[in-house]
Amino acid sequence: MVRAGSAVDAATAVIFATFMALMSQVARVTQPEARPATALGLALLVVCGLALALRRINPLLAFTLTVGTAVAYLGLRFAGWPIYLGAFAGLLALVFGVTEARVWVPFAAIGGVGMAVATGAPEGWQPAPMITIAVVWAAVAVLAARATQVRRKLAEEEAAGRVVEERLRIARELHDVLSHSLATISLQAGVGLHLVDDRPEQAREALHAIRQVSNDALAQARAALAVVRGPGEEPPQAAPGLADLDALVTSVRATGLGVDLAVDLGSRAIPDVISATAYRIVQEALTNVMRHAGPGARARTHVGTAHGWLEIDVTDDGIGAAVPAHSPGHGLRGLAERATAVGGELQAGPASGGGFTLHARLPLGAEG
Repeated sequence: MVRAGSAVDAATAVIFATFMALMSQVARVTQPEARPATALGLALLVVCGLALALRRINPLLAFTLTVGTAVAYLGLRFAGWPIYLGAFAGLLALVFGVTEARVWVPFAAIGGVGMAVATGAPEGWQPAPMITIAVVWAAVAVLAARATQVRRKLAEEEAAGRVVEERLRIARELHDVLSHSLATISLQAGVGLHLVDDRPEQAREALHAIRQVSNDALAQARAALAVVRGPGEEPPQAAPGLADLDALVTSVRATGLGVDLAVDLGSRAIPDVISATAYRIVQEALTNVMRHAGPGARARTHVGTAHGWLEIDVTDDGIGAAVPAHSPGHGLRGLAERATAVGGELQAGPASGGGFTLHARLPLGAEG
C-alpha cells in the first residue's frame, strides 16, 4: 500500500512539475515586468514540483524544497503564479504530514514570511500582494490544521468502533462455545453420575464424551481469540460451519436429547461467513433446548435454501422457556446480532402448540 501511494505521488509530482513549467510561459504574459524564463527558472519549477513526491516519505523535506525553490524563483523575479501552487502544496504536505504543531508551525511561519517577502520582487515591491500572500498563507495553514484534526478524530472514532465490534464478536463466539459446551458437559456429567455404579461402561463413555467436548471447546475458544494471539503462534483452526452440523448433533444426542436433523442445500454454494453463522445459530438453539426444554423433549432442525436465502428452523416439543420481548437472553440477543450482521434476520419464541421455535434466514447473495 505504501509503495502504491509513493508511485502515485511520484507520477503526480511529475505531472505537476510539467504543468508549472508550461504555465510559467503563460504567467509572464500577465507579468510583463517579470524576468523571462531561463533554464534556471525552469529548473526551480521542476524541483518545486518533483519535491512533492516526498510528501508521504518526508513531509518536512518536501515542504523545505517546495518553499525554498519558490522563494528563490520569486526572488530572481521570474513570472510568479504557477510557483505559488507548488509552495501551497508543500504547505499542505507539511500540515497534513507532521502531527506535532510545535514542529510544523515554526516552519510554516518562516515559509509564509519568506513567500510574502519574495513576492515583492516580481510584483515591483507593492505591499498589497505581499500582505495578501501572507494572509492567504496563514488562512490555508489554519484550515489545513483544522481539517487534519477532524480527520484524525474521525479515524480514532472509527478505530474505537472497530475495537468495540471485535470485542462483541469475541464475546458472542465465547458465549456460544462455552454455553453449548458447558451445557453438554453438565448433562453428560449427570449421566455419568447416574450410571457410575450400575453401568460403569456407559459412565466411562460419558466421561469420554466430556473430554471430547472439552477439547473441542478449547479449540473453538482459541479460534475466537485468534485476533489477540501473539505473533509466531500457530494459526487457529477454521470456524465450524454447516459441514460440522452432523458432529454437533451427534454430541447433543449423546446427552440424551433426541434431535432430528435435515439439511437440504441442493447444489448451492454457501459463503463461509453464512455457513459459520448458520452453525452458531443451530448450536445455540440446541443448547437452549438442552437447558430449557426439560426431560423427554425432542428437537427438529431443518436447514435449507429458498429464493436466495438460507432458511434455518429449530423447534422442540419441550416445556419451553419464557423470553420477554424487551429482554431476550444473551444467547438469543447474540444470535440476532449475528444474523443482522450478515444481512439476515432471526425470530424466536414459544411455539403455538407448546415448546419453542426459532427461525432465521440468511442471505446467500445473487442467484448463481
